[in-house]
Amino acid sequence: MGSISNYPLLGIFFKDLTGIKLSRNLSFKVLREYNGTADAEISSEDSIILLETKIVSGTLREEQIKRHLKSLAKYKQKTKRLVLLTPDSLGSHYIHQFVKIAPRRIIHLNWGSVISFLQNYRNKDKLFSQLVKEYIEEVKEEIFEQDISSVIVKINFGDKSQVYPEDYLQEFRDGEWEDWHTPKKYHELDGRGKKLILYDKHRGLVLEAEIERVKKIPNRKNYPWSNKFVKKSLKIYRKPIPLQMIKKIPDIDDKFSNFDKCSTSHWNLTREQYGWLMNKNG
Repeated sequence: MGSISNYPLLGIFFKDLTGIKLSRNLSFKVLREYNGTADAEISSEDSIILLETKIVSGTLREEQIKRHLKSLAKYKQKTKRLVLLTPDSLGSHYIHQFVKIAPRRIIHLNWGSVISFLQNYRNKDKLFSQLVKEYIEEVKEEIFEQDISSVIVKINFGDKSQVYPEDYLQEFRDGEWEDWHTPKKYHELDGRGKKLILYDKHRGLVLEAEIERVKKIPNRKNYPWSNKFVKKSLKIYRKPIPLQMIKKIPDIDDKFSNFDKCSTSHWNLTREQYGWLMNKNG
C-alpha cells in the first residue's frame, strides 16, 4: 500500500478495517527490502502495526509469523498488532490456524476488503484519487485475476465413484459426506483455504466446501484421493448455478464456453471469476 499511503488515509483505513486507532506522530516505513522483517511498519505514539502482505493465497508461514510477533514485542507502544493482508477468504479455517497463534495480536485483512474501502474513500485531491484508481486496477490484475480461490470438480456418477444423482444431495444435507474423493490429486486443492465446488451435469453447480486436507487412501482402487471438508464449511446452493452461466464466466481465453464439451474433470476459478459467479447467482 506504500504507493498510495498518506496519513489521513492510513488513519481511517486502520480504524475502519482493524479497529486500531492511530494517534499523533504517525509514521509509515516500508521494510520489505530488509530480510526477516515484515513488509511495513505503521506507528504512532500509542500504537504499532507490522504489516505482512501476500499476493498469493495459501502462502503464509508459521515461522515467519512467529518471527514478526517476536519483533513486535520489542516496541514500546501500548497497542501492538500484526496485520496479515492476503487474498485468502476472511474467516476461513486456513487463516484461523495462523490467527490463533496470538489472537490478541494478529488481525487478518483480505485484499477484497481493501479494494472495497478504497472504492468508497473520498478525497478532493484529483491527483490522489487517480492514483487510488490506478492502484485498485493494479491489485485486481495482479491478485484477483490471477489468484486461484476454488476448483470446480465435475461429478462422475456411477458405481465406481459410488455417487448417484438421485441420492447424493440428500446425503449431503444429512451430513453423510465428510470428504470428496477424486481419481487424482488436484494441485490447487491443497488444504490451504481453497474451495471445492461440485458440478452436476443434470443441475449445474450445486455446492461448495473449504478443503482442510488432501491425502491418498491406501488400497483404494477407484478415486483414491480424499479431499476432507472443513467442518461447517459446506454450503449447498439455494439455487444451482446453471451451465449457461458457467459458460459465460469471464476468461481471457474463453475456455469456459466449452465447459460441457471438454473432458477436463476440474476447472480452476480465480477470485475474480468466483466473485462474478456468486454475484450472478444472487
